[in-house]
Amino acid sequence: MRKANKSGIFPCGNHVLVKPDIIEEKTKGGIIIPEQERDKYQFSVAYGYVVALGPDCFIHTVEETEKYIGNDRWVPIERKVIKYSEPFAKVGDRISFAIHSGRNYVGEDGEKYVQMNDTDITALVTKRVTATSLEARVAFS
Repeated sequence: MRKANKSGIFPCGNHVLVKPDIIEEKTKGGIIIPEQERDKYQFSVAYGYVVALGPDCFIHTVEETEKYIGNDRWVPIERKVIKYSEPFAKVGDRISFAIHSGRNYVGEDGEKYVQMNDTDITALVTKRVTATSLEARVAFS
């Protein structure tokens, strides 16, 4: 049975649904940032909260061993699923993720979400870690 979430988005496979941190509406100096400019930066946010996990999260590769039997034919000998010793994130955790990873959605609740592969999670972070200001998003040159 699926755990309910307000988004109405239920990830499949090894996908993770994340609610990204929201960009502030005005700078520290009080200048209001136009909505178009905020939207430009919104999904380059690299932090957010895990909302839902697909059933295959943190199970990554299937390793197959094959044996050559001649005439360009190979026969599988062994098939093994490789997974982590434990999941590195759970619903409710605050994470850092690869910038521009995944697919953007607007949920049933009108909120913006990102669905990504579980391998796009780069770290667990505390609430005090931030990159929601435009100053923290200066492009590399």
